[in-house]
Amino acid sequence: MRLTRFRFVLFACVLALPQVTMAQTPAPSSPMALEAEADQRALESALLALRTGQYREALSQAENLASRGNPKAAALAGSIYEQNLIDTATPEAAVRWYRRAVTGGNSDAMLGLARLGMARKGGSTPGEALSMLQRAAANGRKEALAPLGDLFLSGAAGPKDRTRAASIYAQAASYGDADAAYAAGILYADGDPDPMDDPLKAIGYLRQAAQAGRADAAADYGLMLYQGRGVARDLKGAAQWFKTAAEGGDMDGAFYWALVNAKGEGTPQNLELAVQWARVAKGSSPDADRLLAQLEAIAAKPKPAASKP
Repeated sequence: MRLTRFRFVLFACVLALPQVTMAQTPAPSSPMALEAEADQRALESALLALRTGQYREALSQAENLASRGNPKAAALAGSIYEQNLIDTATPEAAVRWYRRAVTGGNSDAMLGLARLGMARKGGSTPGEALSMLQRAAANGRKEALAPLGDLFLSGAAGPKDRTRAASIYAQAASYGDADAAYAAGILYADGDPDPMDDPLKAIGYLRQAAQAGRADAAADYGLMLYQGRGVARDLKGAAQWFKTAAEGGDMDGAFYWALVNAKGEGTPQNLELAVQWARVAKGSSPDADRLLAQLEAIAAKPKPAASKP
């Protein structure tokens, strides 16, 4: 079984614009309210420039507004620098503007700074990334959870803590994150004492990831069914998931699908199909290569002559 690689999707800086409603009898605006309205119009103008590809104009407007203490504008400026939308962009500038936005509590900037910290760019570090992800998660940003789990799993920002990683992945899985579900399933089934194996938890998370379309999860979920771990042994169900995994491009799935076809477990024996999929799995593991050699040896044997009536 496998562990997911570190993945940290580039979360675009999304700045929600408030709905504008017309009051029947507008009250006189205070100087503070007028300033807030002007800032909102400036932010909308910067976003419009960004959407229409006028990146330098968007950056100029964002930096001007951010210099007056607007955290959304600072996050927008950081995003423009991070994504290299202008030819003079640097990660240092992205970090600088993201940090300014973070002081205003902007969670988009927390995620952006975490990305740069994980990549050790612009003077940011994995330690800062850890802090930013924790703050973003505390602010309700569900997409911060899986990368946070990755940090605890890898130990990039401190001692490894697989138990904490599993707990965070499980939390992310509860929000529908299939990748996090797969990671949690693996951690609860890989035989490492940190955390202790829990087949019931593992099979539930692997099922979630498999049903969401992950081919590797389909192979591992099928293996749990085949072995009867966390559930009664189900050869037919295992074979179906092995087939799904194999057709989805997973090499372990191709090997398992070849194996059950060769043995006739959960599916009618079909040596031709077994050879076909064993060839697909060739080179993926010593077991896969041994299976292919055995099947090809069987196929090479001369067939007994048909008896005459």
